[in-house]
Amino acid sequence: MSRSRFRNQRGFSLVELLAVVMVLAVLAGVAVPVYLNTRRAAAARACIGNIAIIGAAESAYALRNGAYVATMASLVGASEGLAETPLCPLTRTNTYVLAVSGTTGDLTISCSNAAAHASFVGAASDYSRTLVKPAAEALP
Repeated sequence: MSRSRFRNQRGFSLVELLAVVMVLAVLAGVAVPVYLNTRRAAAARACIGNIAIIGAAESAYALRNGAYVATMASLVGASEGLAETPLCPLTRTNTYVLAVSGTTGDLTISCSNAAAHASFVGAASDYSRTLVKPAAEALP
C-alpha cells in the first residue's frame, strides 16, 4: 500500500531545478558587487572619521605643548590622545601620514589610500586635513 502512494508523488523536473539555479545565480551576480562596494564605501567613511580623530588628538596635544607632533606614536597613550594607533580600514595598516611644515608649523594629516577611497566616496582631497598652528595667545 505504501508503494503506490510514492508512485503518485512527483519531484521537480530538471528544467524547474535549472530555472531555480539560474535565478539564484543572477541574484548572486547582482548582490555580491553591491555588497563589496558598500563595504568599500563604509571603509572610506571610516577613514574620514579616523582623520578627524587624529586631528582632534593633535589639536589637544598642540594646545598643551605648543606644537604639533609628527609621529603617531607620541599621540598613542598620551593624555590628549589616542588609545591605539588608528588603522586605515581599507588595508588595515597604518597608512596615515603626519607632516609638520617647517616654515609655518602647520600639520597635514592624510591617508595614503586616498585615491582608492575617492573611487567610492568623495574626492581625494577629502582624505587630507591641514591644521593651522595654534596662535601663541591660545596656548596656556
